[in-house]
Amino acid sequence: MPLPEDPKLVETSNSILDAFKGIFGSHPGFRPAHAKGALLTGTFTPTPQASLLSSAPHFNHPSTPILARFSSSTGIPILPDTDPNGQPRGLAIRFQLPPDPSTNRRRHTDIITHAVDAFPAATPEETLAFFSAVRDGQIAEHVASHPNALTFVQIPKPFPVGFGREKYFAVNAFKFVNGSSAGTGGGKETYIRYRITPVKGTSYLSETDLKEKSPSYLFEELADSISSGDPIEFILSAQIADLSKGDVTNDNTAKWPEEREIVELGRIKLEKLLDKEESERLSKEIIFDPIPRVEGVEASDDPLLELRAGVYLLSGRERRAA
Repeated sequence: MPLPEDPKLVETSNSILDAFKGIFGSHPGFRPAHAKGALLTGTFTPTPQASLLSSAPHFNHPSTPILARFSSSTGIPILPDTDPNGQPRGLAIRFQLPPDPSTNRRRHTDIITHAVDAFPAATPEETLAFFSAVRDGQIAEHVASHPNALTFVQIPKPFPVGFGREKYFAVNAFKFVNGSSAGTGGGKETYIRYRITPVKGTSYLSETDLKEKSPSYLFEELADSISSGDPIEFILSAQIADLSKGDVTNDNTAKWPEEREIVELGRIKLEKLLDKEESERLSKEIIFDPIPRVEGVEASDDPLLELRAGVYLLSGRERRAA
């Protein structure tokens, strides 16, 4: 996972990390955003339709082991689950692929999502401006002149009954390529946006119910569900872009119409919750990557992808060094 080649993007990535520290304080060893989380393991089983869209290994093998991390927003590791600043929740999935046959090195690819179909900015500069405004107490002035930020701030963010009863969206678009020439400019190309929906359906708390919940109710519910033998299951889907009708792939804030085709790619099944010590150790080490870096799934032309990769890598290096 390399840093962006553009020095300006690296500088912007570092400035965003500084903004996070200004907002949430410094918490060595923890993520600067989505600090509070838990790791689980399970499997991903693809549908036949997935292999028609992409030659990626996890869409073509019968099943793939996965590592998942549920999280709350902010960089505060002890933020109560009942605090609205913990919204939107996050879900990152790591597909643990077979070793590279030529080098025998381990391979993986990630999907990173959060629980709203929105983001406050379309460009690296806007992203830095948003978080800087939050840090400086100028968010009201910022959203007044930035409609994308206003949409993100105002979009409903209800409290889920549990992490497994929430829906999640990837921020950026990606390009699927199928056929043996994937990655070489050949093969069929399809632009998509990921969605992850709970098999049991979404379920949210009322304001009255929320007041009765403990500060760690989401993580307690997670542990109770897994310990009772009730796995957490999601459907991974892809919304398909129609470029002929003007769908854009380089601006995450330009949403595609809801009538666009949704293709089910497979099922996520989470069956084991790592204990707190192991989860904290691995969370410190693991750096999720917003860029796929696997045959059959490529980055789109969205400029936020390289920025997010820079932020994730730089913060991961700080976390490991703590």
